[in-house]
Amino acid sequence: MKNQKLSDFNKNERPVFHLTPEIGWMNDPNGFSRYGGKYHLFYQAYPHGTNWGPIQWGHAVSEDLIKWDRLPYALMPDRDYDSGGCFSGTALTCSDGRHMLMYTGCRMNPQGKELQTQCIAFGDGVIYEKYEGNPVITASVLPEDGDPHEFRDPKLWRETDGTYRAVIANYNRTSGAQVLLFRSTDGLAWEFEGVLADCKGKPGWMCECPDFFPLDGKYALLTGTMGEVDSICRIGTFDSEHGRFCEDWWQSIEQGFDFYAGQTVSAADGRRILIGWMQNPQTAEYREIDLPINGQMSTPRELMIRDGKLLQKPVRELSDYRTEEIVCRNVKLGACEEETRLDGISGRTVDMEISIKPDDRFELFRMRFAAGGEYYTEFTYEPDKSMVTLDRNHAGPGKTELTKAQAVVRDRGGRLDVRILLDRLSAEIFINDGEQVMSAVTYTDRRAEDITFFVKGTAVMDIAKYRIKENK
Repeated sequence: MKNQKLSDFNKNERPVFHLTPEIGWMNDPNGFSRYGGKYHLFYQAYPHGTNWGPIQWGHAVSEDLIKWDRLPYALMPDRDYDSGGCFSGTALTCSDGRHMLMYTGCRMNPQGKELQTQCIAFGDGVIYEKYEGNPVITASVLPEDGDPHEFRDPKLWRETDGTYRAVIANYNRTSGAQVLLFRSTDGLAWEFEGVLADCKGKPGWMCECPDFFPLDGKYALLTGTMGEVDSICRIGTFDSEHGRFCEDWWQSIEQGFDFYAGQTVSAADGRRILIGWMQNPQTAEYREIDLPINGQMSTPRELMIRDGKLLQKPVRELSDYRTEEIVCRNVKLGACEEETRLDGISGRTVDMEISIKPDDRFELFRMRFAAGGEYYTEFTYEPDKSMVTLDRNHAGPGKTELTKAQAVVRDRGGRLDVRILLDRLSAEIFINDGEQVMSAVTYTDRRAEDITFFVKGTAVMDIAKYRIKENK
């Protein structure tokens, strides 16, 4: 970073309610769990640069999923079996009270190819020690044509009988991407149970970072897709006797640009909470900016199934950080052909709820945010097409080749409800009560705080806007 102190960055430019590394690189969330009365979130980290490097596990804890405290790095690539990096994995509480981490250890073979195995570490919530018997799962147990170079990202859980299960991503040289299921009585000695699911007909050539969990009477299988900028959710049933997942339907988790490698935790009250790396693998290392960090986590999201759809909503704890409420009702838009500004509706750390209702003819709704001078990011809605578009082509430095995303929304007679979270380096837009989400990283100068509205035709808007404070 040039000509800028880290303290100045923390004060003026670091996101307020999205977890970021203290310095350097961040990617996939790992070990999202509850332990010792707190939420623990680990993450792929490289503190010595802002591009991907020899990966270790960063670590943060929170009591409410919004305010995070960083702890010492939990895992370092310091053994032969993980000398190429401590790749993604998960965590849970053992029967003896220890916090158990399961992760992929990567090392290079003499031919320069990665060999990936699964490893264990135990800790007390702060300090972790690797199991002397690592690795606990190797390529020797892979099914026929399973690729030992693409075998990673274990997700752990415990069954009601106390036994352990893990799903792990793998590439099959004959049939393509697959998710494998493993079983253990003690978390250390593992048996291969079978192929939980193959990924035929889904985006990408490899489905990595799997997560598997019950949700509202169904089971959900989340995967990131290599070769596509996408994370998908498959909903179906689980045949526990035969270890097979039976899919009913699947959908994309994200309709925007920047959400990948999602991982979930079960909250104490039973909610299923999802968090993801707010970036995408294709463009994460291509930036035209000079900041001391590269990477952030999404706002944690509550998951639910309703009417055959996976819904996502910002965790309710975020509402505790709202302040400076401004409410405008029955704002008529379209009376002039200029951008409309409303008193008090501006900012870059914002939680904003908007409802658009048609009035007479209604052809287009447009909102611009992080706007100032020549810069802005634009969200539009075309009711005749039921189409929404997120465009960051004018967001300024740091933009990537991925500048425009579109999605078809449910036809509600021209009505659209959105909740928009802005946090200095990002925007997350939750559409129609969480039916779809569009996320974008933006590096627009933080002084660009204008929010404007425009309608072609006429429409009526209700809006409630809050500033998100740094501390409750």
